[in-house]
Amino acid sequence: MDNKRELIFNATEKIIATKGLQGLSMQQIANEAGVAAGTIYRYFKDKDELINELRKNVLRVVAENILSDSDKGTIEQRFKRIWFNIVDFGRQRTQANLSYEQYIHLPGIDSDPHQTYEKATFERLHNLFEEGKQQALFHALSNKAMFAISLEPAVALGRSIRRGQLAYNKAELELVCNLCWQALLVQTQAANLTQTEESDSTNKALSGQ
Repeated sequence: MDNKRELIFNATEKIIATKGLQGLSMQQIANEAGVAAGTIYRYFKDKDELINELRKNVLRVVAENILSDSDKGTIEQRFKRIWFNIVDFGRQRTQANLSYEQYIHLPGIDSDPHQTYEKATFERLHNLFEEGKQQALFHALSNKAMFAISLEPAVALGRSIRRGQLAYNKAELELVCNLCWQALLVQTQAANLTQTEESDSTNKALSGQ
């Protein structure tokens, strides 16, 4: 990425993360980035275009973090890796995740071009959901609905941990992650999973573990 373009993005993220979007001006951004205001207009025609491009950049950063290693293993392993990636990314106090929470409330987030870009950026996640549905492993829900019932809790937990409202407890998070995974499963799959877990628990008890 062009160094000055990156400086402008970083400066805008920092301002939004600390002060919010209200009153954001090109001059503020220029001062924070250490460039002339005219330099910004060489890259972006106006503030709206800058915010739109920055939103895309933040989406790329988020996707890189939460989809890390999400192409390895079984569907369950890939889902749970994404789930914990979301928690781990969300609990960090980075400019990207702080500013992302601002961007999702901006006008234009539901526009067709943005939705198309978002879908392409998170293609591996959509593919995982589609793969689970094709195998009759998951409920036949829209991908947005599947995200809401299975991965939104990870977003909320990461945010709560970052804000100090919740302690990071790996055992508790693993339990919640498993519950979110089961929410995706059709009834027969969930029942089989429960029986397997109960059998494993019984075997461990009998062996004295």
